[in-house]
Amino acid sequence: MRLLIGIIVTLFVSVWMALSLRQDPGYAMLSIGQWTIETSLTFFVIFLAFMFGVFYAGVRLAIRLWETPGQTLRANRRRLQRKARRLFNLGVRQLAAGQWAAAEKTLIKSAEYSEHPASHYLNAARAAHHLSEVAWRRDLHLRKAEDAPDADQLTIQLARAEFLLDDHQAIQARPILESLHTLNPRHPGVLLWLARTYQQLQTWEPLQQLLPELQKQKALGPEPLAALQKQTYLALVEIAVASGSLDKLRALWRQAPTTLREEDEELLVAYATALCDFQAIDDAEALLREAIDRRWSSKLVVGYGMLGRGNAAAQLAVAEGWLAKHGDDAYLLLTLGRLAKRCQQDAKARDYLERSIQLMPMPDAYQELGELLVSLHELTYASQCFHTGLRLLVGKPLEKQGAMLPAAESVQKLEGPDQPAVPAPI
Repeated sequence: MRLLIGIIVTLFVSVWMALSLRQDPGYAMLSIGQWTIETSLTFFVIFLAFMFGVFYAGVRLAIRLWETPGQTLRANRRRLQRKARRLFNLGVRQLAAGQWAAAEKTLIKSAEYSEHPASHYLNAARAAHHLSEVAWRRDLHLRKAEDAPDADQLTIQLARAEFLLDDHQAIQARPILESLHTLNPRHPGVLLWLARTYQQLQTWEPLQQLLPELQKQKALGPEPLAALQKQTYLALVEIAVASGSLDKLRALWRQAPTTLREEDEELLVAYATALCDFQAIDDAEALLREAIDRRWSSKLVVGYGMLGRGNAAAQLAVAEGWLAKHGDDAYLLLTLGRLAKRCQQDAKARDYLERSIQLMPMPDAYQELGELLVSLHELTYASQCFHTGLRLLVGKPLEKQGAMLPAAESVQKLEGPDQPAVPAPI
């Protein structure tokens, strides 16, 4: 619309000027020394416009010639930058494909001309990290990445810490990551690598303090986080036991996440065992009993039978109460056998252990039965149980048509077809 209006106005002005000059073309005279030029005003104006055009074109040509070297350099720079982008994309693909040497060479080749040289050097360092005995090249690339104008110091320092941890140099990585954590307390990457540093160094107290923020910032997935929490609190339970402080142990248990306290069977058993070490046997028994009542677990049942202290008769009565629903559980029968042994009810203990072995031959069941048979002076049968249990323990289960042998058949198989059959202990 503006163009149309401009054209119309220009036409009107041109027509007006043409009509005006036709009536009175005007007069112009230019005198230079002895020379005098006379012409109409119309021609003079046209001549001036033409000369201005020539002068303007000359100036533009001069400017263009002056700028030609710079434009050539810029054009060459753009060409090199396009090449650098292509090589960067190729290098990243090679890196993802595990072609470490080729990726390093490709990424370094045109890093100097890239718009983002730090990315070239950082990825080249990652490629060199996977190559053996070239740590010096990896560190050289990292230093070049640090010196690049587009360097992101946080990313580069995280990469350096990652490489150190992969080289099992957590002591060197720790100050780097703790400094980054001070400046970036909520950065997921910093939290993740600092947690792995503490894990590698087995410094569990700082790691415990880091766990809530790890969970809040989602630096780890649910399963890896749960595994790290479990490992941390298991180690802290051992530290609390070594410190000799029951109050410290109880405080640690209160600090543990609720899901870990209620659902992690290994931690429950470890805490109950620690309570027993501090003679808090009733608390340990109640803890495991309540956990089993909430959710049946063979691991917890075995832990209940291995408390080894407290009122064995009461514990046996509680465990026998679970028989109605779980009478076919080999682990429950193993626990009942252990508790009956503690109560010196030898016949009942033998029956429970034999039933457990018939359901599922286990080294622990053979061990308990062997010990019971030794106390009953049935040494031949006891040695057979110890032998069979040892075979199972070292990963050589005895099989017959794909099924685990109960104790009687296990003993016969161990003796071989040429040996006289010996009555089995069950």
